[in-house]
Amino acid sequence: MRNTDVIEAMGMLGNIRRGWLSYHHAFLSQQNLASERTSATSAWSKTSRLMLQSLVLGMGAWLVTNNELTTGMMIASSILVGRVLSPIDQLIAVSKQYNNAKQAYLRLDQLFKQHPPRKQVMTLPAPTGELSFENVLYRPDPEYPPLLFDIQFSLSAGQKLAIIGASGAGTSTLARILVGALPPTLGYIRLDGANIHQMDREILGPHIGYLPQDIQLFDGTIAENIARFAEIDVDKVITAAKIARVHDLILTLPNGYDPQLG
Repeated sequence: MRNTDVIEAMGMLGNIRRGWLSYHHAFLSQQNLASERTSATSAWSKTSRLMLQSLVLGMGAWLVTNNELTTGMMIASSILVGRVLSPIDQLIAVSKQYNNAKQAYLRLDQLFKQHPPRKQVMTLPAPTGELSFENVLYRPDPEYPPLLFDIQFSLSAGQKLAIIGASGAGTSTLARILVGALPPTLGYIRLDGANIHQMDREILGPHIGYLPQDIQLFDGTIAENIARFAEIDVDKVITAAKIARVHDLILTLPNGYDPQLG
């Protein structure tokens, strides 16, 4: 689950979801192909088992005709071979599904812990920039002291604030709470008087820029990443790149704004 904080903070979930659905349809086609191959492997395994059982029966019959083996021993040998090989068929059939399900569960469990669902969402006009922290406390683990305690400040539109601190002091956590990617344990973050954690992310997100410590580009073209995976407006994409002073650099690439990233 890469870049979940960025998706949450910048309201990109809807755009990412639509892109994911497109990729998912392609994935389903490949999955059908893989299922056919898995079925072929399973059929081959079953055929091999039956051939081996038939070989055992044939050998047993030959030994019986030579009075080297009794009929009961021959039947018992066939049953034992079948019992030994049967779990192999079952293991082939379920091992892949089990591993996929386990990995999917672990990823979803981590995501839901980091981003609990909101109880209420407010649709508000574009923010003007009045930002305030009200008695914000963040405690990631109840057994340990809070990482952030009683944080209070307010900023008017156009004001700038730099927060610096040693590694592990909580500056990155404060930034995540500020942009709405992480809910505080106590307190409120208000933008124009509204609780930022109860606002519609897809409406608020386009007004927020967030660059965390560790980030990976999303799977898609340079233009798609700049456009936040919304419908690409070439003029706006180029304007944004110029503001970020990367337009000239992008033009030096073989395909300009079209190379795949991620």
